[in-house]
Amino acid sequence: MKRSLILVLSMFLTFIVAPAAEANISFDGDVSCPADFPIKYGEANADGSYKTICHTDTYHQANLIGGEVFQNYLNSGGTLDISQAIAQNRQEQKSIATQRANAETQALAEANANPGQEVCKTWSFTSTFNGTGGGGTCVTIPLAAKAIDNSGAALKIAEIRAQLEKDPQYATVRYGIGNQTFEYSATERAALLDQWAANMAGNELAKTAASKKAAKNPGLRVCSDWAVGDQSGQQCDYVPVALTSKSIIASVAEQLDGLDLSKTLDKKVNNFVKVVDLAIPVSTSAKSVTIPKAPKGMTQVVSVQNPDECSAKGRTVKIAKGSICEIAIALTVSEGINVNFAQTVTRR
Repeated sequence: MKRSLILVLSMFLTFIVAPAAEANISFDGDVSCPADFPIKYGEANADGSYKTICHTDTYHQANLIGGEVFQNYLNSGGTLDISQAIAQNRQEQKSIATQRANAETQALAEANANPGQEVCKTWSFTSTFNGTGGGGTCVTIPLAAKAIDNSGAALKIAEIRAQLEKDPQYATVRYGIGNQTFEYSATERAALLDQWAANMAGNELAKTAASKKAAKNPGLRVCSDWAVGDQSGQQCDYVPVALTSKSIIASVAEQLDGLDLSKTLDKKVNNFVKVVDLAIPVSTSAKSVTIPKAPKGMTQVVSVQNPDECSAKGRTVKIAKGSICEIAIALTVSEGINVNFAQTVTRR
C-alpha cells in the first residue's frame, strides 16, 4: 500500500511539471517566479484581479530581438534553437551601449573644455535584427558667474523683508488642511517671511549676476549659484547670437555625417532645415512666429534657449518686444535618431 501511494504521488508530480517547450507560465495574484521561468511580468485585469506571468530567459531574449526570430520561436512552440541569434543581439546591444557611452563622454569632455557652449555628439548603428538607428547627446556646462552667499545678500534680504512686512496681504499668513484654514502664529509668520526674503534675495541677486556676465558673453549659457541661510539655488541667463543660414546648415550637415541615414532621409532633413530657415525671419514686428510642420513620418519638439525673452507652445514661439529669441528644434527622424538645430529671430 505504501509503494502504491508513492507511485501515484510520483505520477501526479510528473503531470504538473511544465513541459520543457513552454515559454511561459502564469499564476493568479502577485507571486515570485520559479527559477526556470525567471522573467516576471504582471497583468492587471478589468475586474481588479492580478496575474503574474513568468517567462523563460530564452523567450524574453527572443521577444527583445523581435521580428522573424521571435515569430519563428513562437511558431516552434519554444523549441527552436536561437542561441546564436541571442548571442549576436547581445553583442550588438553591447556595441550600441558603448557607442552611446562614448558619445556622452566626448560631449561632456568637450563641454567642460568650452563652458557655456552646448556640445552635441551623435552615434549610429546597423543591426542584423533591427536595421539602422542612432541618436545624439547634448551637454552644456554653464559659464560660472559670481556666486551669492550670506555676506553679499544681507542688505537685499533686509530690503525685501521690510517690503514683505509692510505688504497688507502678508499681515496674516494662513495655511489649509483639508477644508479647514488656520493662521500661523506671530513667531511662525516671522520665520516664514524671513525664509521668503532669503529665497527672493538669493534668486534676484544671482539672476542679476548671471545676466551681467551673459551680456558680455553672447551665445554662452551663464549661471550663478546662491546659498543664503539654509537655502540654495541657481539662476541662469543666455543672450543669443544671431545665427546665419550658413552656420545652421553646416551644423546639421555635421550631425548627418555622424548618422547612418539613407540619401533620401538626408535630403529630407536638409530640405526641412532650409524650409524652416526661410520661414523664420531675421527680425519681425509680430508678437510670434510659427515653425513649419515636420516632414511626414517625422516629429519635432520646439523649445527656446532664453525663456525670459520668449516662450514656445507647440510650434508657436512668442517673443518679447525688443528681444532676440533663440529657438531650438529637435527633429526626430526615426526612432532613436534626432537632429538638433536652431533659429534666431529679433522682435523689433
